[in-house]
Amino acid sequence: MQLTLRNLLGLRFTLAAIAAIVCSCSTSNESRDYTKLSDADLHRVADSLAQTYIITDSHVDLPYRLKVKHFRLEKEYLGIPISTTEGDFDFERAKKGGLDAPFMSIYIPSSYQKHPDFGKELADSLINMINGIAAAYPDKFSVAITPQQIEDNSKAGKISLPMGMENGAPIGNDLANVKYFYDRGIRYITLTHGKDNQICDSSYDSLNTWNGLSPFGEKVVAEMNRVGIMVDISHVSDSAFYDVIKMTKVPVIASHSSCRFFTPGFQRNMSDDMIKALGKTVVLFKLILELRFWILLHE
Repeated sequence: MQLTLRNLLGLRFTLAAIAAIVCSCSTSNESRDYTKLSDADLHRVADSLAQTYIITDSHVDLPYRLKVKHFRLEKEYLGIPISTTEGDFDFERAKKGGLDAPFMSIYIPSSYQKHPDFGKELADSLINMINGIAAAYPDKFSVAITPQQIEDNSKAGKISLPMGMENGAPIGNDLANVKYFYDRGIRYITLTHGKDNQICDSSYDSLNTWNGLSPFGEKVVAEMNRVGIMVDISHVSDSAFYDVIKMTKVPVIASHSSCRFFTPGFQRNMSDDMIKALGKTVVLFKLILELRFWILLHE
């Protein structure tokens, strides 16, 4: 099948329509072939669904993007989260698109793994930034740590700002830091990023330091299960993925992963077998239709 923008839009809106029908528990026998709708009609259906149901984005890179722009919680900078032409997120675009709960990515570059604190100070500063944005605009944003808070915020017209940490390196070698970050509002942790760390191997790294999870990483996963932080397997190596699946006591997530079938040899994405294994425990698999990767690999 040729992958075109039309096909992607058709797939996206068809899946959204199916999800909406299931969520609404409708008793109607009426069916509709969304693949035959015009682009304009597809957009109207999508807009209607987006404004009706709570939508979350499990990975938004706003905090670190603001950091590299030298963002400060001062008047001259505070307009950026409300309206900007840069990046992929601001309040105005989120409201227009019906986005209710974008997970703010507390991204820790792999270089911070070499710091004495493993990047904990950076993680804290990015968490503080999100808390500060919510405090500056209490009528527009609210940090959320539970599904009920997201529902309440949506009813009040606010955008919820839950948080996930991309790269578990700031846990350091102290298991108590898992609970520390839970208390700070982190609700999922991507175990690693671009390099092997003290928890597990990365899909981008060729060292295979642990051949999966490290002994400490196994303790981290168990502790995340215990305190209530979701284990995110995006970015990890195949061996680390299967180690997590084998030992987790609760469902795990892939916060931002794609299908390796469409990008052969790109280990960052998930194979069909991995997706099936995830499906046995999954609460979330966010499929990224990453056109940049598709174009680079299929030109």
